[in-house]
Amino acid sequence: MTKPSSDDAKIDLNPPALKPAADAPWRNDALQRHHIAAELDALVAQLAGGEESASIALDGGYGTGKTFILQRWVQEMQGRGQVAVYYNAWENDCDDDPLVSLIETLTSNDKTGWGKRSVRALNAALTGIVRKYTGIDAQKAWEAGKDQRVRLLEAARGRRESRQTLKDILVKLVEATQADGAPGVVVVIDELDRCRPTFANELMERVKHVMNVPGLVFVFGVNVVALRETVKAVYGNIDAHQYLLRMFTTTLHMPRGVTFSSDSSHGAVYQYLRGLADRYKLRAFCDEKNVLKEHLDQAILLLGVVAAAGGLTPRELERVMWLLGKVAATSLHGRVNTMLPNVLVPLAIARVKYPDAYYQTVSCPDRAPAVLDCLFEVIHETDLEDWAAQFDKLEMTMYRVCHQHPPWDHVSKPPAYVALHEFAGEGASSLDGQHLSRRSTHINKERAKELLKAAPPERSTEVAWAFATLRSITSRFDVVWPQDRG
Repeated sequence: MTKPSSDDAKIDLNPPALKPAADAPWRNDALQRHHIAAELDALVAQLAGGEESASIALDGGYGTGKTFILQRWVQEMQGRGQVAVYYNAWENDCDDDPLVSLIETLTSNDKTGWGKRSVRALNAALTGIVRKYTGIDAQKAWEAGKDQRVRLLEAARGRRESRQTLKDILVKLVEATQADGAPGVVVVIDELDRCRPTFANELMERVKHVMNVPGLVFVFGVNVVALRETVKAVYGNIDAHQYLLRMFTTTLHMPRGVTFSSDSSHGAVYQYLRGLADRYKLRAFCDEKNVLKEHLDQAILLLGVVAAAGGLTPRELERVMWLLGKVAATSLHGRVNTMLPNVLVPLAIARVKYPDAYYQTVSCPDRAPAVLDCLFEVIHETDLEDWAAQFDKLEMTMYRVCHQHPPWDHVSKPPAYVALHEFAGEGASSLDGQHLSRRSTHINKERAKELLKAAPPERSTEVAWAFATLRSITSRFDVVWPQDRG
């Protein structure tokens, strides 16, 4: 087989979304998050036997992977014969009433057949429930006399009977499911916090009051902090926390960052990052052109260390890798000759997570500590002594690149470098922290000596990165993000 020419190697910045495999939902679960689905299974088994329906909130910030988990969990339940449906609230918030699309989603995935057999009764029930107007002006009706009052009462009675009809149908669905050995019917509602406030609140209240059937378990994938603001947008000055306590039976919190498995967090993170590089064809690009394979491995290692500290979500890691791919794809003559990990990785992390600090650094070389402060704030609570040398080199490289005066003088020593030299010797009794990140302002003389050992040689590739080059490369970061893919 003929090896393709180097011109054929291209980076793919818009790869297809990762879909769960039909026969193995968790096959591409590089971060080993399937145990969260197991916790949800346990909660469903506990709550499905209650006298009312139950609602579980899977709470996590944007980009933590809720959708990834919930979609695969639903497929896993369906694979073992359980009635479970996935409802994307955001895709349906153009509806006047969320109850219609929610019931349609539930019955169209009903393997017991109750939904199809009860379609006429369902239509009648939903029509009675969601009708918002009776066609009667209430004030005029009461003034008109007995006949109009009776019509209003009949309308109210009709809506109540419609709710009961719907509940009866749902009860039969649950009973049929439990007869097959399942604990109940699971309805996953995702992306609720992204919806119009009125739609989101009405959906929660429909679930709470209209679909309150024993054995029916709702699981909401939400960012509770954002959902509180949604509630306030509708009800104004309300205790949104107490409101949501009434809506959710219990809450399961997503772990911070990507360290979902304490037993093998480093290995899982690196596998995930290598998978990202493969999705963007970045590793194949470097292999094909035989350039900077070691730099890419170093970038993955550095990203993995930061991610293992719990500081970055899966979506943030994906966007950082995407930025590195963008730099590689737009390098001159298609050659990845500008991806210096100890500079680009912290800047890419800041561009994604701390944009203010990022723009401070790339606009002024004297503000390099802005990015470093943010980076070390991410990891400061985690014991990463084994990685101290890696971060020391990162810190000193950033200073050497950003603090060259003038930028094109590769031999010029930045103020931070001079301050460390003076403090490590006998020339200074205290460390001048003006040009150093907070991480370095309280170190002792021995620590200063270790930092100096990690500093790149004056004429190394790292130092040859003038600030003007840095700003030219990072200008490629300011691009439109690809569509989020869960």
